[in-house]
Amino acid sequence: MMAVDFTPGNPPNIGHPRRLFDFDVSGLLSCAPARCFGVAPDGQHFYTMRAPQPPPPPAVTHINIIPNWIEELKTKVPSGTLMR
Repeated sequence: MMAVDFTPGNPPNIGHPRRLFDFDVSGLLSCAPARCFGVAPDGQHFYTMRAPQPPPPPAVTHINIIPNWIEELKTKVPSGTLMR
């Protein structure tokens, strides 16, 4: 986010741009057709709308190990139906 000093006049005096703060727009909702931010009436704050973040995946708490699973599969599937 950038700012410039501005003095009205004919012609107006426009200062050099300076960085106010870093502003990562990657997490914002789509900016079209509206702006990505709004300025508070006091001119000292900005408002944005962030896209909702998906919840983190649940932690893995256990795994199942099936030894000789191909042999177990052969007992559950009729003979001749397995692909080779």
